[in-house]
Amino acid sequence: MGFTDYLINEKAVICGLKADNWEDAIVKGGQVLVEKGAATQEYLTTIVKKIKDNGPYIVIAPGIAMPHARPEEGALALGYGLVTLDPPVVFNDPDNDPISLLIYIAAPDVKAHNEEAITQVADLCDEEDQVEALVKAKSEDEIIEILKGTLN
Repeated sequence: MGFTDYLINEKAVICGLKADNWEDAIVKGGQVLVEKGAATQEYLTTIVKKIKDNGPYIVIAPGIAMPHARPEEGALALGYGLVTLDPPVVFNDPDNDPISLLIYIAAPDVKAHNEEAITQVADLCDEEDQVEALVKAKSEDEIIEILKGTLN
C-alpha cells in the first residue's frame, strides 16, 4: 500500500493540530504512527532528540517537515501520517519556517524507508497546489478527499 492509499485507508491524518512548539508538534502529531502500530513512542522521542542534536533535519521545504528516524529506532511497520498545524510552528529553520504540514514516515527497513517512503513524500511535495489545499483543509475528511483526488 502506497503513501496516499495508506493515509486514506488508515485515516492517518490530523487537521489543525494545536502545538505549543516544534517538540510538542512532533510528539502530538506522531500519535498517528503510534496508534496505527507503525512506530513506538520512543520513535517520536528519538526524532525530538535528533532535532535537538542536529538541528531541524526534518524540514524539507517551505512550510513542510517530514518527521522520521532510522528504522531501528522504533519503526514497527511501514506507516505514514499527515498532520496540519494551526497555527504553524517554528522549527528554527529560517529558510522554511513556519511549518504548517508534517508528513510522518515510519519504515521497518532501510529499503522501504529510502525507496518507497521518501520518494512518495517527495512526489507529494512537488504538487504545490495540493500541498496548499491540504494546509487550508478544515477537517480530516477534507484532507482525505484531497488525497483521493491524487489517485485519479
